[in-house]
Amino acid sequence: MSSESLADLLRQPEHPEPGFDPRTEFDGTSGFIQTRGLPAPPTNYDDLLREFGYDPKDVRVLGGSVKQTRWQQRARTAGGDFETVWLTAYRFTIVPASTVGIDDILRLIKRRRALAVPPSDDGSTFRFLAGDLQLGKIDGDGTAGTVDTLLESVDVAVKRLKELRRTRSIGRTHVAWLGDCGEGNQSQGGGNMWRTELTVTEQYRLFRRLMLHTLDAFRPYGEVSMDVVNGNHDDVQRFVRTRPDDGHATEAAISLSDALELNPATYSGCRIYVPSKDEPYLTRELGGSIHTSAHGHQWRRGKSWEWWAGQALNMHAPGASHFLFHGHEHELNVRSIKERTIICVPSFESESSYWRHGHGTVGRRGAVIMTTEGGTYRDFEVV
Repeated sequence: MSSESLADLLRQPEHPEPGFDPRTEFDGTSGFIQTRGLPAPPTNYDDLLREFGYDPKDVRVLGGSVKQTRWQQRARTAGGDFETVWLTAYRFTIVPASTVGIDDILRLIKRRRALAVPPSDDGSTFRFLAGDLQLGKIDGDGTAGTVDTLLESVDVAVKRLKELRRTRSIGRTHVAWLGDCGEGNQSQGGGNMWRTELTVTEQYRLFRRLMLHTLDAFRPYGEVSMDVVNGNHDDVQRFVRTRPDDGHATEAAISLSDALELNPATYSGCRIYVPSKDEPYLTRELGGSIHTSAHGHQWRRGKSWEWWAGQALNMHAPGASHFLFHGHEHELNVRSIKERTIICVPSFESESSYWRHGHGTVGRRGAVIMTTEGGTYRDFEVV
């Protein structure tokens, strides 16, 4: 027998969740000022700015940000009596002063010329985000329709990548399989098995070969990395609670990763990642953008912001991410604030007959493609 240890034989291409060390930085030019009580609203805020150490030439009060608070207070007069006086406080936001007028701005617009060729983006990452294949399900056009749609999506995505590479330097592709890769046999207490046309082993054998096909399609255009997470349909069993990393989807990914290692000459630029032990999601950095891949059954429908906020508040790794990618809700949904973006991908199954019968809705199917760099995204499309 080989000298390999049990730990070596059980190894998997997991991606340990990194530590999250948040910090707040101040630029020295913006913030809040809380004034002392004043008898009347000032007509000019320059004196207040100077009193608190700001030069009115450098900063100004942001229009519409002034909040006034008034209250009564008992004060002793010079004669020793008490009287009621009104005090007023003002709270407002300051921003860097701008000396550019509207005419200057209009002249800038007139002088602006479109770029003939976008600048090179060495940090750009091409993303292919897919979820909820539920391979084996007979609903709609069944497994064959799901496979045809996925293969077509990969073809279109590769075409878009080639078009983008004509004018931009995009050296890596990220593929995320966001759970419910097979229909499984655990959902609804196993009650869907009559409506499932593949065995569990066939479902994930098919998924493994679709992963390899996708990897081979993108491999000629640079590095390729894949995230694979388990969805609720990927559960191995539920009669006792097991670890969230113990699922059919991640096991198929581990098997493929083992196979890639046997051919380093061809697949040295390809990596597969699954969550670390007892984790349902994984967080990674690519090209200056940090993302978290999850299925989405960790939170109630529409509560992804609250889940993400809880991760950040408690300093878990997803709190550092620019992007949260997930599935589970079977419809496209993009929610974004300045530096955080949540993308819920549509499903690849053509429909859930149960859901259509009860609600009438059928989601658009396909994968989300886009490019990211430094926490921002563009070239967004569903294919």
